[in-house]
Amino acid sequence: MIELTTKIEQITVEPGKRILVTSDIHGHLSYLKKVLEKASFCDNDILFIVGDMIEKGPENLKTLRYVMELCKQGNVIPLIGNVDAYRLKLIYELSEENVCGFYNYVLNLRQWTGTSFYEELAAECGYTINSPDDILLSKQAVINHFEDEFKFLANLPTVAETQNYVFVHGGLPEKKISDNIDKNVFELTKFDAFAERTSDVFDKYVIAGHWPVVLYGSDIPQMNPIINRDKKIISIDGGCGVKKDGQLNLLIIPDINCSVDDITHICYDEIPMAYALDSQKPSIDSVYISWLNKEIRILEKGEEFSYIEHMKSGRKLHIPNSYLRNETECFDYTDYVLPVKKGDRLSIISKNSKGYIAKKEGIIGWYCGDLENG
Repeated sequence: MIELTTKIEQITVEPGKRILVTSDIHGHLSYLKKVLEKASFCDNDILFIVGDMIEKGPENLKTLRYVMELCKQGNVIPLIGNVDAYRLKLIYELSEENVCGFYNYVLNLRQWTGTSFYEELAAECGYTINSPDDILLSKQAVINHFEDEFKFLANLPTVAETQNYVFVHGGLPEKKISDNIDKNVFELTKFDAFAERTSDVFDKYVIAGHWPVVLYGSDIPQMNPIINRDKKIISIDGGCGVKKDGQLNLLIIPDINCSVDDITHICYDEIPMAYALDSQKPSIDSVYISWLNKEIRILEKGEEFSYIEHMKSGRKLHIPNSYLRNETECFDYTDYVLPVKKGDRLSIISKNSKGYIAKKEGIIGWYCGDLENG
């Protein structure tokens, strides 16, 4: 049995080295490779991976092994995330009492992404998962075969502290870093809405993932890192693997002693790109229906669009039927109209008879002009 305990690692970063930070890769190996390539990641950089390397993506085991290989360079510091920890814990605790629930979860992931971490593990051991019994039959073979991978995950730090920055997947329940050592791993890795819920003002900037930054917005959805200067928190989860319009963010800190104003970011996704052939002005007033306030009431159902009432805001609007989750809920949706200039490069999320739902520089909204393939 592998024990998960909170580990706080102290790291001194030499001045002159770039610090790169990403999180929530969720099995998207191509995203990780491409964003590091875009950043020209090299031996003189320090890379922090702030948890949730696996699950919800197409290449979970390959992603984990790629990170393990990167760590041999000596300049890569991964931390454990709640998904990493939960998956490890559950595999060891699989039993007749809980296997049906886990099997249903595996089926949901298979429908969502085509695979799951456990299915990939079992497949390498020669098992196909078609029933709860298959999971129990494969359990011991999986534990034996992946001893190195599981030990790697279990030994990851929960918190990494440097001279001016602290890294943690979810958040810090206690302001003083050392006071968090007695918290269990899940209190630090699954701290939902950390930047909103904590009342602490930290002495060093705390860089966290876990909570997609788009959930912090109330009007205009955006996927870029958010710097909260009042509390000294930087939130970087771009929704990779969780949101269909998500991206993998990479924070770039040019030097350990630089000003927070010098911090930049790049990102990567695989949403098709196109160039705008027309300009348009942004809308003044918009509605954003997020996972946190997804309740709606359908007032009139149409073939392509439905007229709905958003229960949280009381606003009434037309939305594409493809964004309806069911009769009472809506997937993440906005009626915000993007500011666009002719020649702007846009990520095209979806198309309908009224235009396109697109992403421009991390911001989601509508584009209603013509496009040229990019």
